Amino acid sequence: MRLVAIAVFAVAFVAFCPPGRSQEEKKAEIPVDPATGIKMAENWELIRAHCVICHSSQQFLRQRGTRSTWTDILGWMQTSGGLWKLDAEIEGKIIDYLSENYGPDAFYRRAPIPATLLPENPYESDARKEYEEKKQAGQIPGKAPAP
Repeated sequence: MRLVAIAVFAVAFVAFCPPGRSQEEKKAEIPVDPATGIKMAENWELIRAHCVICHSSQQFLRQRGTRSTWTDILGWMQTSGGLWKLDAEIEGKIIDYLSENYGPDAFYRRAPIPATLLPENPYESDARKEYEEKKQAGQIPGKAPAP
């Protein structure tokens, strides 16, 4: 009888214990800068100094990406967007911040399926066949007509 009472108490205790906090709950506790909406996690000041100076924080708050994605975006901004070359240490901290705080979540879009795994497109092959037949019949010129 005593063993049954202990077992019932143990089950009740476990059932009513609060669950541990998830990663999402821990991330939700990070304060947000009221002026920019940026999560005030480690190195957030670098984001404010190097990113928000050129565009609104909404530009990246809506995005999610892996470390590789953020590295590519930062590289593109340096080559095409007018972002100055950053020190390697600062660039690493910015990418760390973005990938940790704005990384993939449950709603992140999956990577595209490689073309080798996709089924053959029946429309593409029919269109190609029709094009080749018209080209053979002389209905399509070999070169674009001169203007």
